[in-house]
Amino acid sequence: MSVRPTRRGWGVLAVALAGFALGWLFGGRSLNVVVMPAAAAFVLTGVYVARYDRPSVTRTVPEHAHQGETRTVDVAVDARHEYPVTVRETLGEGLLGNGLLETVADGREVSFEVELADRGEHGVGPTELVAIDPFGLWTRTFRYSQVDRVTVFPRVHDLTDTAGLLTGYIGVTDERGQFEGLREYQRGDPLRDVNWRASAKRPGDLVVTTFAGEGATNRVVVAADAGGGRADAVAEAAASVVAHLLDAGISVGVVTAAGSVSPATGDAHRRVVFGHLAALGDGRLPRGADEDADIVVRSAAQRVEISAGDRARRYRDVVGARRAEA
Repeated sequence: MSVRPTRRGWGVLAVALAGFALGWLFGGRSLNVVVMPAAAAFVLTGVYVARYDRPSVTRTVPEHAHQGETRTVDVAVDARHEYPVTVRETLGEGLLGNGLLETVADGREVSFEVELADRGEHGVGPTELVAIDPFGLWTRTFRYSQVDRVTVFPRVHDLTDTAGLLTGYIGVTDERGQFEGLREYQRGDPLRDVNWRASAKRPGDLVVTTFAGEGATNRVVVAADAGGGRADAVAEAAASVVAHLLDAGISVGVVTAAGSVSPATGDAHRRVVFGHLAALGDGRLPRGADEDADIVVRSAAQRVEISAGDRARRYRDVVGARRAEA
């Protein structure tokens, strides 16, 4: 931390020194009316600022969000005695925003918005806090090394025309066969398959409709291969496929060049998978990983393809509107 005069403080000091010089040369006692208060104010405010206690800084950042979204960072500065402060928050590459805040060290909370521009993990901090005296003559700087991390997930888009690509996975096909029968609801079944009329006749139980031609698979592994570059596009396409399958109640796992996540369901697992894809970089899958996967998302020849079995589609042909993820 450091204590130093502001521009205004240097100006007051210059006036005081000039007054002393003129009084010394010309004996102008009337100058004391200006000189003495200026000198006293300069010295006393310097001592006052030097005695500021080190404030505590509390920062609240979003743990995660999707690329392109905007989130709020909250900052609170608290000290035993109130004084005005300027907070300068450092934003890591991939985060856009103005981290310069004017506040008072009394525990109040102030905030600024951050745009999550790039996928990956980015930092908010360290923090520089500049305290100032009430007359604006002196400042004291405090520095805090704490850095909070924000995980920026890939963008997620709705998928269109998936029947020809993802046929065979429960709840995913857009054009299913004829009615086959009813069965009891099982965890992971999509709600759209619940037969509410039949369920009403069986209090306490839910019944789902089954269709001829529906696959029996409810566990899918998605491989993301960015060996051909375009890691951002591959991560986005893989995240969109994963979200589509999870929404249908399917257990989904992922495998990338950096590792894998076992299939599961639920919001917590969704965040784990998105976090894994957030770190996706250019690199090829381990040998045989694409053969073991049910769906492969890869970059090739300046495009991104989604392959399932013997079917392959360009991502741009099935991508829809961007989804607002909570």
